[in-house]
Amino acid sequence: MPIELRIHGDNIIECERALSLITDSFSATAHRFDASPVYLPRYAIKQNQRTLFLIELFSGHGRWNFDVAQVLQSYGAPLREATDAVVTRILPDGHSEEIVVAFEFCSALPAGNNAWQRNGRALACASVGVPYLFFAEVGGVELGAGRRIKAPRFPNPIVPFSYLTTEQAFQVVCLPVYAASPSSAEAIRLRFTPAFGIEDGRRLVKSILENARIAEPHSRLMQKALTLVEILAGQRQSVNTLRGEQWNDFLKNQTANQKANWLSQNQMAWARKQTGKVAATKTARTLPQLFQESECISIGAKDIPICLVLGEKRSVLATRLRELYGHALAHEFFDWVDRSHLPLIVVWITGFKPRGDDSRPDRGLVPLARMLFGNDAEILSVVSGPAKPAMWQTWRDAPKQLARQNGLWEAIINLSDAVLTDSATDQQGAFARVLERTRAHSTEPIRFASASATNVFSEHDVDCALHVLFTHQRARGIFESICNPPGGDWSGLSILNFESGEEYRWTSLPRVSGTAGKRPDHVIQFAPQENQTVLLAIESKNRAMDLERGVGIRLKRYTRQLVKSPPTIARAANAEWQLLKTRAHPVGDLTVISGGAFCWNDRAEFEMAFKRNQLDIAFAFEFKSPEQASLLHIRANASARWVLPVIQNLVGNFRSRLEIQIH
Repeated sequence: MPIELRIHGDNIIECERALSLITDSFSATAHRFDASPVYLPRYAIKQNQRTLFLIELFSGHGRWNFDVAQVLQSYGAPLREATDAVVTRILPDGHSEEIVVAFEFCSALPAGNNAWQRNGRALACASVGVPYLFFAEVGGVELGAGRRIKAPRFPNPIVPFSYLTTEQAFQVVCLPVYAASPSSAEAIRLRFTPAFGIEDGRRLVKSILENARIAEPHSRLMQKALTLVEILAGQRQSVNTLRGEQWNDFLKNQTANQKANWLSQNQMAWARKQTGKVAATKTARTLPQLFQESECISIGAKDIPICLVLGEKRSVLATRLRELYGHALAHEFFDWVDRSHLPLIVVWITGFKPRGDDSRPDRGLVPLARMLFGNDAEILSVVSGPAKPAMWQTWRDAPKQLARQNGLWEAIINLSDAVLTDSATDQQGAFARVLERTRAHSTEPIRFASASATNVFSEHDVDCALHVLFTHQRARGIFESICNPPGGDWSGLSILNFESGEEYRWTSLPRVSGTAGKRPDHVIQFAPQENQTVLLAIESKNRAMDLERGVGIRLKRYTRQLVKSPPTIARAANAEWQLLKTRAHPVGDLTVISGGAFCWNDRAEFEMAFKRNQLDIAFAFEFKSPEQASLLHIRANASARWVLPVIQNLVGNFRSRLEIQIH
């Protein structure tokens, strides 16, 4: 009997990435059941004629009478973090599921503070024994003015290294798996080849799903991750991280004390960068210098906003903090700092943008520190950004409530042993609190009552339906240029030459164009006639009223503006991506039409959306229960009416599970 699996994903694209990963891991093929609901696709994974797995794709976390983040927290995870895709197995009782493995997929440039943005997800899984694999790219290029290539961007080596220390601390698979970025230059690919591990990642996934021995692929991936760290450190122009064998030597230390003692023998100076971009109090500006005078040291990468105070230096630090803050902070906090039996890890968090909203990448900083030094380390978080005044009051009065309400504060409060806040927007001044931190580490299987089909539909279902409708249709002259549902990264838009199989791709898509355009959620390429290219740019929403007035015009502006510039990369049929070295434009004339997609409410709203938003074509999905056929309402103006019979033909792929009504 085939094994029944489910993929719970952040969106349909992450679900399909996980599906492809599983399929490739078994050298198998995926076959969609034509009779599955358009919003809940089901697949059979077949190897030759044998069905290995039956897999359902549940897109959108928290929508299927199941929330993976809440389940992980119920087993002891410190954070409400859900990964891009979680694979579960249906248990023999048929009414419950068990988590098997979790995946993260990242195509964004992993540089600056974006590099550690996802560390909380890794830690949430590792802390409760869930195997976690982070599939990422290296060597991607940043684009400047006129979409000209500036330079490749790389993560700080301490970030991939933190996955290795997490494995060590929690005794669970927690590894990065790197591949070449499609926009990486040939020289960079050659340099990083020893660190690329996609094939080993697939072998490890296969072993995990088969519940077989993982030793060989696991060991190879660990070595490749360490090799990547060494390459990243070695190519840095200044010696501001550990180098070469130092990383391997550091990894041999297991406890926070051992790591601190080793770093003290290989120490580098640490200094806090002062950007001046946000307002700060006089004491907050003085604080980094105070720590430097207390001989704090680098944790292995001195330009990361994390430093280390050795145990024997904590008493000196406590004295200087008393001198700086006096009676403004509680004696309990100073006494805690004065404890000298453990090293102190200090995490510096701006945390908030000038207007007071969260800086999302900063929520990964304390998880990064915890992943590097383990559960036995003591962490002090220093928060100085301009949060809104009401938030500071909640921090004083109800920290647990604040942690439940805000993901950044959850990471700070649940993973720190003490927190010092000193912000220009806190009218009551600096404040510090020593926390009672849970050190739970669960290894029992994570099981829960099976998810069930939703009857509350949203943008996720619209995006899923559009994707399933248009993807894998090259034989019909249709190509999905981009699909970016909620939680996606707009990593690129492609145009295909149907005759030659060449594909051209625009990477690192701008948020808006220079002509007040609107970045589309979907772009579908059609070839209605020979040598003719039409791009359908679609904005998807939950409801028709959520579409911005006149969005159809802005969608077309953005798309036209983007494809006027030369693509960044290209690949021949069945070949690797290559940077385009010429500024010549390989794509000829094309036409852009606009579309809006949303859940059906009624005819009046549908007609209003079509006219008010100046769309060339409108899609409204009337979703029904899994046993019933969903209905696609569609209307087009004269410029897009030729698309209607094409879509009618595609709807036939769903064996009466999707019907169409043309208005």
